[in-house]
Amino acid sequence: MNKIITALVFSAMAFVTSAQTYNGPESVDYDVTGNRYLISNKNNGQILARDASGNLSIFASGISPNPYGLEMAWGNLYACCGGYVYGYDMTGTQIFSVNTGGSFLNGITHDNNGNLYVTDFSAKKIYRINISTSTSNVFVPSSLLPASPNGIIFDQAQNRLVFLSWTGGAIKAISLVDSSVTTLVTTTLTSCDGIALDSYGNFYVSNWGGQSVVKFNNSFSNSIVVMTGLFSPADIYFNIYTDTLAVPNSSASGNNVVFQSFAPETSITICNNMPLTFFTDSISWGVSDGFSGTDSMINCVLKNTSNYSFAYPRLKFNFLDALPTGTTLETNSQSYLVIASAWNPGDISSVKCYFYSTTPIPPNFLLHFTITVINQPFSTVDTCTFVDTFLINLNPQSVSVININENKFSIYPNPANSNLTVYSSQLAENKIIISTIFGQTIYTSTLKHQSEIISLQSFSSGIYFVSIINSEGKNILNQKVIKE
Repeated sequence: MNKIITALVFSAMAFVTSAQTYNGPESVDYDVTGNRYLISNKNNGQILARDASGNLSIFASGISPNPYGLEMAWGNLYACCGGYVYGYDMTGTQIFSVNTGGSFLNGITHDNNGNLYVTDFSAKKIYRINISTSTSNVFVPSSLLPASPNGIIFDQAQNRLVFLSWTGGAIKAISLVDSSVTTLVTTTLTSCDGIALDSYGNFYVSNWGGQSVVKFNNSFSNSIVVMTGLFSPADIYFNIYTDTLAVPNSSASGNNVVFQSFAPETSITICNNMPLTFFTDSISWGVSDGFSGTDSMINCVLKNTSNYSFAYPRLKFNFLDALPTGTTLETNSQSYLVIASAWNPGDISSVKCYFYSTTPIPPNFLLHFTITVINQPFSTVDTCTFVDTFLINLNPQSVSVININENKFSIYPNPANSNLTVYSSQLAENKIIISTIFGQTIYTSTLKHQSEIISLQSFSSGIYFVSIINSEGKNILNQKVIKE
């Protein structure tokens, strides 16, 4: 249902986790499938896990050199350790290692094409690491970086990297096309460390000079201090699922992690279930319509089922998985796409996301993505936002996703706690698969009855996809389910 959050300049709640096992917390990231934060302890070679109740446990230990920047990507956790980047699966087992030849890797981020980017604080370089080949190269040389680079983040909307200079107060951007560096803004901040990005396009910067976190709008034309009284705030993280900023206080005076929740800054309508309707059976992968010589596209159809009239509504695709090898997004498809100049009640619009492909896409390649719809570009005016997550099978031969309502499928309750019921007169002899948002299958079974009850007791809290495969091997249903 619609939820209206009235004008609110700032409303926040802060709490601090137990500092008993922290030893120089440096970087924070979030494991959505496990509903837990992962935190690097730079002074004792550990990565900690903090569960939803605030309990701390050891995720990985004995890490040498000590871990600094952390980045969740493609279902794994990657850590900057001296000149190395290590990778860990979600059990804490090391599965990846690359020696960049760097001196002191600190900040880390990733793009949608299977690359990590890390800043070398000491050597004043930025490296690119290809995950599939386990190789690295200097992406930005020291000649282009007069000051030490620190925090770094991928800005998908602009197809760029945004990073901080430790001295000089500069916030800069790197083009992913030619690795050129430009200055976005020069601030009065000193000792800038971490940078984070929220779902509204705002940037957050931690700095030791003011012992604070400063929030910038998307164009870096306005800023406001949102947190003070910190202790060497390091590599911060913004959780877009809960609108929560995680700030590690890395010095001995703090030695903790502060979590601060933010309410929207302006009057905003959150339209999670309505007034927008997506025709799920219309979301398809197909040949290109010839736009800019692209090779293929994702096409989807949506309808304005509200009483609102929208001016220049726009939509953005955000891919949660790495794209297939050899497949890249067309430049214009990486930012918000205008649906229509005017979108009135009852209007139906189609939107297409274009790709270039240089190699064949593997059959049954699963790709998870979110779709965000806004009424206005990022601004201070009221807006309506719709966000949801989808799954598509990039199959060169056929893709079949059947509309849930037309075929009388019922999956409930959603969100679910201990059990999930799947009902339909068409269920018998079909196969059911439950997977994580990263495509990992965690449950499979053949359905024998019109109504099946599935136990979720062993599932961690988070987002999952329920898929039903018919006797012909076609995917006839994909639905997102939340396990509380």
